[in-house]
Amino acid sequence: MRNLLAIAFALTACRDPALDTLTAVKTEVCACKTASCAEQALKRVPQGAIKQMTRAQEISRAMIECNAKLVEAERPSTDPDAEDPAEAPAAAPAPRAPAPAAAPGAPPAK
Repeated sequence: MRNLLAIAFALTACRDPALDTLTAVKTEVCACKTASCAEQALKRVPQGAIKQMTRAQEISRAMIECNAKLVEAERPSTDPDAEDPAEAPAAAPAPRAPAPAAAPGAPPAK
């Protein structure tokens, strides 16, 4: 029992608060609906050294993937054949009525 208590104490003592902050920022970035929201959340990433480097890299990778999806969704298409919903006409223009026919023997219209 004493060994279990010593292990539990060692695990909680090694906890890095910067890693907790990084996890919270990742959760916030992945919950964002816009790239600007994610950019604001990324400003809160801890700037110091994080002890658990492997875990920090995993969290950072997931955070960057979430941000990349948001940026990609907001980027305009570079495909010239793709239709832009904002530029698509609402309806085809109505056909013009034919010009009235001139009376026989009348001079042509200018």
